[in-house]
Amino acid sequence: MLVSYKLLSEYVDLKDLSIEDICDKLSLAGFEIEGVHPMSSGSNLVIGEVLECIDHPNSDHLHITKTSIGSETLQIVCGAPNCRKGLKVIVALPGANLPAKGIIISKGEIRGVESNGMLCSLLELGVSEDILTDAQKNGIEELDASAPVGYNDPLGYLNLDDTIIDVSITPNRSDALGLYHFFKEVAAILDRKVINNLDFDVKR
Repeated sequence: MLVSYKLLSEYVDLKDLSIEDICDKLSLAGFEIEGVHPMSSGSNLVIGEVLECIDHPNSDHLHITKTSIGSETLQIVCGAPNCRKGLKVIVALPGANLPAKGIIISKGEIRGVESNGMLCSLLELGVSEDILTDAQKNGIEELDASAPVGYNDPLGYLNLDDTIIDVSITPNRSDALGLYHFFKEVAAILDRKVINNLDFDVKR
C-alpha cells in the first residue's frame, strides 16, 4: 500500500519524528516497509513564463526561449516539442541539482547558442511516469495560467513535495487496508494523537 507522508501528517501528530523513525516503529510493529520514495526532487527551481520562443538556427528541433523568472529574463535553449510563447513552466536555474537525471544544471552553449538553465518535465524531476499522461512524459510541464512567476517552490505549488511510504500489509491485517484505519493504527504504534477525525454521516 502506498501512503503519502503529507496525508498521514494531516491525521497523525508526527511532530519531532523523522520518516526513518516512523518506518522503524512500523517495522517493529509488524508492517514491512518495502521502500520510501520522494514523489519528486530538484533544487534551485522556480516558476517561469516563456516570453519568446523561436527556432534554433542550428537545429531542427531545438528552441531558443526568453523566459522570465520574475527578477530577470533568461535565455534558455529547450528541445521540448510543446515549448511555446506564453507557457508557464518549471525552470531549473544554473546550479540546480536534478537527482532523477543525475545532473547539475550549468550555464553553457547548446549548438553555439547560450543557455542559462533548463525548462523541466516532471519526469526530469523524478515524478513516476505511472501517474503522468503521455503529454507530460514527452514534453515540459505546462503549469496553469495562474502559476506565480518567480515562485521558488514549484514542486510544492503542484503538491509534489511529498514522500511515499510503500507499506506491505499482511493478510491477517486486512483491517489496515483502509487508509483512515491505517492512520489510526500508526497513531497507536507511535503513541500519538489522531488530529483529524473523520465523522461518517450514515443516512438511513
